[in-house]
Amino acid sequence: MAPEEVIHQVRLHYLESLNWLHDSMFGSWATQWSDASTYLHGAFLKRHQQALLTSRDSKLPSIVGVLRCDHTLEARHFSQQGGDCLIVDHQVGRRMATYNRDSQERLHTQDLGDGAVVYRMHYDAKSRRWKLEQFVQELPVGWGSTRRRLREIGSLPPAFGRDS
Repeated sequence: MAPEEVIHQVRLHYLESLNWLHDSMFGSWATQWSDASTYLHGAFLKRHQQALLTSRDSKLPSIVGVLRCDHTLEARHFSQQGGDCLIVDHQVGRRMATYNRDSQERLHTQDLGDGAVVYRMHYDAKSRRWKLEQFVQELPVGWGSTRRRLREIGSLPPAFGRDS
C-alpha cells in the first residue's frame, strides 16, 4: 500500500487526465497531439496518437463521444518500486454524449448504467505526475457487491486462445 498522500495524487491526476481527454476533443489537432504526453503514457499515449492520426486522415465526419459520470476511485496494487499502480474507477450514472466534432452539435446521448473500469497508472518522475498508461478492463456487473465474490489476482496469465 502507498501513503495516503500518494493515493490522493493518483486519484487527482487520474481525474485531471480524464478531464483533459474530454476538454481537448474540441481543441485543435496540434494541441491534442502536443498536450497528450502531459496526461498519457505508454500504450495509452500510443493508442491516443494513433486515433488522432486516423481521424486527421479520414474523409468521414469526425464523431466524438464524451462519457459523463460520477467517479469513486480506488488506487491499489502499487509496484515494488512504487511507480505503477492500478486505479479502479466506480462510475455511477454513466451517459455517453456523441458529438459532431466539427459543428460541436450533440447527436445522441446514451445511458450506459453504472460500471467499474480499471486502468494502469504510471508515475513520470520527470514531470512529477501520474499518467494514464493502459486500459486494463471493465469489471463485470456486480463486482464489489457482497452478493458476488470475485477473486482478484495480481497478474494476468499469459495470452491464450483468441488473445494470442
